[in-house]
Amino acid sequence: MSAREAIFAAIERALGKPADPAAIRAQADALLTEPGRVRPHLPDGDLVGLFEAAVKRLPPGASCERLGSWRELPAACARRLGDLDLEPALKIQPLRDLETLDWAGAGLVRQADVDDRVSLSVAEKGIAETASLVVRSGPAMAILDAFLPLHHLVALRTADIVPHLEDAVAGADLARSRNLVIVTGPSGTTDIEGSLVIGVHGPATLHIFLVEG
Repeated sequence: MSAREAIFAAIERALGKPADPAAIRAQADALLTEPGRVRPHLPDGDLVGLFEAAVKRLPPGASCERLGSWRELPAACARRLGDLDLEPALKIQPLRDLETLDWAGAGLVRQADVDDRVSLSVAEKGIAETASLVVRSGPAMAILDAFLPLHHLVALRTADIVPHLEDAVAGADLARSRNLVIVTGPSGTTDIEGSLVIGVHGPATLHIFLVEG
């Protein structure tokens, strides 16, 4: 017996007798009918508070703040750019909720291209379990705006925060868009030695505005 054959024989012994496919399917179906058995129990608290707590567990570069209304968003974006020592300019997702806001009054210049600058997007859903954001592509959302800029600002309606991932994608109608992206914190990668590097494959910072109403 060759070394290769010996290795595969050891694997087969360790795996034991193959499971009955019907039994595997039955187990999978049982998990789908009882999702509470396979997803973590969230601590007590409202969904907005749980989302904020989850943001604090994300890698460096992730942050959030609450806003009382959409009208507060331009000034909040201006403050955020000032905190980052950046010029008061950003690309804004072309949505009616954003288009009608007073960006010039906040001293902000709207950019046509994002490149390595700053973009502002509106998330479709937020997930309290992991502080993840659901961003959907479409005529009013170039999905690269979530990946090209060095700094990504995201507005999320507090009413759109759900407990778990399954809740965010249930009934999502995936056929109506080319991309449905789940973003969890700033871009991060870890090399073979375990060193975490932020901002290599996407934004180095992710700031989330939790907007009431």
